[in-house]
Amino acid sequence: MKKLITNFKVYVFLLIAATVIAACLKTQDQNVTNTPEKEASMIANWLATMVTNKKNIDTTTTGLYYIVQKVGTGATVHTGDSVTVKYTGMFLDGQIFDASSMHSTAGTYKFVHKDNDPNKRMIQGWEEGIEVLSKGGSAAFLIPSAKAYGASGNSVIPPYTPLIFVIEVVNIKSNSL
Repeated sequence: MKKLITNFKVYVFLLIAATVIAACLKTQDQNVTNTPEKEASMIANWLATMVTNKKNIDTTTTGLYYIVQKVGTGATVHTGDSVTVKYTGMFLDGQIFDASSMHSTAGTYKFVHKDNDPNKRMIQGWEEGIEVLSKGGSAAFLIPSAKAYGASGNSVIPPYTPLIFVIEVVNIKSNSL
């Protein structure tokens, strides 16, 4: 009888632990139905929070928001350059959906800026954002869905979902002649 009670206690403990862990590992709900109006509200709320937290928000002429975390001192990124970055992609609630450290033991990601191959191009928000950084610089970018995955979404990203990417430019290699 004691063994049965002990096993029951262990079972209850494991059940509670599994529930807590599952709650901590929540993932973005694939069935979220964002609309352009809801996205605009999400962006406005995020911007208001950043202003409240006294963050200095810059905006590109096309509506990409960013907060410079570190000013770089090296070269700037140009079309065709090979760029090495460290990045973390997350939803506005801070939940990480992608990071360079998930793909590389070096924790970096390499790509060609504005590659001619459409299958190798970055989302528009990355292409625009990376140009405001110099080697050694980093920034957090709020990328509206129109500059990311838009109305269709992508994999774990629901439609009309604004994204945050924290990007650090580690290296730039010019591919110009």
